[in-house]
Amino acid sequence: MNILAIDTSSEQLCVVLVRDGDEISRNVSVGKTGHSKILMSEVDALLCEADITLDALDAVAVVVGPGSFTGIRIGVATATALAFAKNLKRIRVTSFEVLAYNRATVRVAVEAGHGNAYVADCVDGEVLSCRFLTEHEREDAVLGPAMSHAKAIAGVVREKWRTNRFSDVLEPFYMRKSQAEREKDEI
Repeated sequence: MNILAIDTSSEQLCVVLVRDGDEISRNVSVGKTGHSKILMSEVDALLCEADITLDALDAVAVVVGPGSFTGIRIGVATATALAFAKNLKRIRVTSFEVLAYNRATVRVAVEAGHGNAYVADCVDGEVLSCRFLTEHEREDAVLGPAMSHAKAIAGVVREKWRTNRFSDVLEPFYMRKSQAEREKDEI
């Protein structure tokens, strides 16, 4: 099994090659607008480090959100293009699943900007419910994975591979409209 996993949902770009017994990852802080500039060069560097080509991949996984609207679009578009070009299986991963991985019962949160958060209640890595909370409604929640981000992504991807949870289509998981869409609605 060789699976390329991509996470562009935050200011930290993470690409992971998930294999049977291990994973190799690259993490780069890219800020709010750097994903499109370096994503493919990081994928190339990762595959080079692992000494494999795109043709050796069995699947592509992508974190579909919630998180950065633009980052998510870039990750989903890239994963979709690779899947079509190389006829790869597609694995959809949410930010919540990554944060909840390897935890029994937990409330996890993803920063939504301006003090707001996307929050999910999870049991054994499965999301039971999720919601958007403003800065005034914030609840206590876990903001980081139980292990390194790359290891948590790899764990979720391995489990989805093992249980044949593939997606026909990779689509962003948005819990609310983007700021531009909200401002347009106000006009």
